[in-house]
Amino acid sequence: MLLSLDTLPEWGMRWLNHVPVAVMSALVAQELFTTDGHFTSLSSNVEWIAALPTLWIAIQTRSLLGTVVAGILSLMLLRLLFG
Repeated sequence: MLLSLDTLPEWGMRWLNHVPVAVMSALVAQELFTTDGHFTSLSSNVEWIAALPTLWIAIQTRSLLGTVVAGILSLMLLRLLFG
């Protein structure tokens, strides 16, 4: 309501463009590096291992659907194998 009365300066708009990326990065990092509120080792963390092919698919295709499917399939396969 307060911000609707005036326009934000250009630097403020550029800064706000980075907020969704920062929030998503924080959520993903928390999910990858912690279990029950404690840091986990990377060698026993199947989520971290599943994130690698998922990241590769995301960079190659730039498709949200493809990235989600790759992440789900990677995690399912790793949990099946290393359960």
